[in-house]
Amino acid sequence: MADDYATQAKGIRILPGMWRPHYRWEQIAWVSPPWPSQDYAWLDFPEAIFTDSGLLFLSHINSPFPVVFPNPPHVPWTQTETGISFERVLPNGIAFGGSVERWEGVGARLSLFIRNGSDTPLTRIKLQTCAYLRGIREFGEFTQANKVVHVPGRGWMPFNGAHATGIETGQFSLGWRSGPKTADLPVMATVSGETGRVAAMTWFESTNALVGNPGHPCMHADPVFPDLAPGARADIRGALMFFDGTVDAFGEWFVSEGMKG
Repeated sequence: MADDYATQAKGIRILPGMWRPHYRWEQIAWVSPPWPSQDYAWLDFPEAIFTDSGLLFLSHINSPFPVVFPNPPHVPWTQTETGISFERVLPNGIAFGGSVERWEGVGARLSLFIRNGSDTPLTRIKLQTCAYLRGIREFGEFTQANKVVHVPGRGWMPFNGAHATGIETGQFSLGWRSGPKTADLPVMATVSGETGRVAAMTWFESTNALVGNPGHPCMHADPVFPDLAPGARADIRGALMFFDGTVDAFGEWFVSEGMKG
């Protein structure tokens, strides 16, 4: 069969990407949805690593958040059989990295690790991982209204409305690295403004906080790592998912199949 738009544009593609070329150290992966599309989500992977020892990494410059090791070098992605991976070693010996791998029909399986190569314990480790959605037009509105989370007894709710409830009977926080524990599913979802589709992000059992930022626009499922003694390493798993159906149908799939990773 001759190649045409449908055969060329359909399927998950994972590529080393770029968002802001003046930040040579940012680690961006481009991920396309499984349906025919030439659009990509831009995964900032990770955006930031906050710890008791300070902000160890930030993919850009933000004056209120000084970084322990500013202006780090570029670290290239390595091509794997089903995606891309990287590893970065900081001047104090702490290393981190991860992989973005095709999850056929779904999106991308994500993994991140941190290895404490320093001589002091590393604690209070919280990351930000941003899925920038402006590159996929149907999810790219500058709004928080299309970002939804699942709330006990209320189902899927817009993020702002869920945050305003003050409900604290969930397990996962709403906000930047902290906030009310309102959500009972570890997933942030964005509903398409054009079709009955959903984009979503999770770190499964390692999810700490869910948040959106209409100014970009993006969605976050931000993970937490366990404390690491000198020489210790921890690995976590997550996913960037695309679902052709309603958010209610996505929620059913996520609970029954998606949580298995």
